Amino acid sequence: MAQEQEFPMAGHRHQLILKHIIEHAARMNPQGEIVYGDIARENYAQLYERCQRLSNALKDLGVKQGSKVICFEWNTHRFLELYFAVPCMGAMMHMGNPLLAPEQVVYLVNRVEDDVLIVNKDFISLIESVRDRLKTVKHYIVLSDDGEVPETTLEPISEYEQLLQSSSPSYAYPELDEDTVASLSGTTGTTGDPKICFFTHRQHIMHTLIWTTMLLGFSGERGLDPRRGMTMQLVPMFHAHGWGVPYMATYLGCKQVYPGRFEPKAFLELLKREHEPGQSGYMCCVATMLNMILSHPEVEHYKEYFTGLIYEGGGMRLNTILARKAKELGMDICSGWGMTEAYPKVGLQYLKPHMFQWPEDKKIEFLSGTGMAPPFVEQRVMDEQGNDVARDGKAVGEVVLRAPWLTMGYYKDSEKSNELWRGGWMHSGDMATIDKEESVLIIDRSKDVVKSGGEWISTLTLENLINMHPKVQEVVVFAAKSEKWGERPLVLLVPKDDYKGKVSEAELKEHMAQYVEEGKILKWWIPERFIFVDEIPRTSVGKFDKKAIRATYGDVLEKKEQEKIYLP
Repeated sequence: MAQEQEFPMAGHRHQLILKHIIEHAARMNPQGEIVYGDIARENYAQLYERCQRLSNALKDLGVKQGSKVICFEWNTHRFLELYFAVPCMGAMMHMGNPLLAPEQVVYLVNRVEDDVLIVNKDFISLIESVRDRLKTVKHYIVLSDDGEVPETTLEPISEYEQLLQSSSPSYAYPELDEDTVASLSGTTGTTGDPKICFFTHRQHIMHTLIWTTMLLGFSGERGLDPRRGMTMQLVPMFHAHGWGVPYMATYLGCKQVYPGRFEPKAFLELLKREHEPGQSGYMCCVATMLNMILSHPEVEHYKEYFTGLIYEGGGMRLNTILARKAKELGMDICSGWGMTEAYPKVGLQYLKPHMFQWPEDKKIEFLSGTGMAPPFVEQRVMDEQGNDVARDGKAVGEVVLRAPWLTMGYYKDSEKSNELWRGGWMHSGDMATIDKEESVLIIDRSKDVVKSGGEWISTLTLENLINMHPKVQEVVVFAAKSEKWGERPLVLLVPKDDYKGKVSEAELKEHMAQYVEEGKILKWWIPERFIFVDEIPRTSVGKFDKKAIRATYGDVLEKKEQEKIYLP
């Protein structure tokens, strides 16, 4: 009682909820642009109105606080509207990955018990193939650029734009508790059924606040100028909240550009149309997508439009050759890291003041690392006994985390939730080193590291070094069974088009031998085999699918009758 009298709580307890982001953007920068390819161009005032129309349409379909709405869509202005309209009304936005296998789609929808399913017409056949097994979906909404509903067995079904046009433009978003769950995000399911992470409004806001600060001041050497700059959404919005960029850009009120389905030539044309040379800009994506852009035969014709653009890599380490190419085109670079369980981001690799005068090669090498923790993130690298490893950039341990926006567990799975958070720390499953700069370098996933003769070999380190060879387009290193050593590293390699059939295993082993002489790797780290392919299997979000690769090639070494393998 004495404390209540001394500190009376007479004020309004303002909640950290998503409606404040969209309302602020519409009020302060109503004319700010949101662009979807060459299909649509709207502003923040229109975005806010369309969000309200969508919320009213969903309400008329029975969506209420606590309902779940799943969406299968490309990167469009429509998905941005769903990012706000669904959670702001108190429902949960479930990001549906359209590149998952049908069985995984059935599992996710039934596990979450989605009430409404929203789908781009490109994916209607996928949903039709499992429609009879979706137990809880009460209504379907189709998304299309032409406003037409294709012939379909899905019912009842509505067309997105028609729903918006027939709904009221005014919706009074409630003052939700900030601990209300706003979104559900599934892992890619490469190790079994996808696990489902959940995030509250407060976690969305905290992630947005911290990572917007990092974007403004620490991304690359300049940071983003939001009043003059723009964001280009390349990370799929159905994966890990599009790395948080849609919320960060709306929070800033800056111009947002959405390319739809990614295609390198279309991206280059969109960049030319929407990004002035030297204008501040930001895009992030996995290195695979950047490689597709920079390898396009016409990329030099667009060189001037890359100047002023910040590129942030993630998902896999950015190799230094690709980083140099990006710099040559006038881009600024940095690297971030995270995971679905972490919303996604927990680290960013940026230059500290004493690094500004470093030689350019040293800067690029550092910026191609994994990342340093921003404020409010506790990032440790621990050994198997739970002790911090030495900060010498050599000792290896697992990265464990604490932050305000990490998922508190897996939806409907207490056992795996407790395993994820054992000891009060989120266990990433990433094996890494940490140095005196507090810079973490992930050397492998714990499940991907090669255990040869009882010693660890980092597949990511080998991949980075093999990528230095001028004839290599893409490479993945994985563990193959070995009767003698337990496991040995093998390589799947895609040569550059001009060198297909013109690069040999002996040449590549000689290339790796130079790094033994330089002390970067040990001799026994050199891979046993190099298998030449036209394409490397990938997961639904563009990462190398090492589980599938091991299943196909993992017993190659035990087939002793095969001396060398070349695949078309």
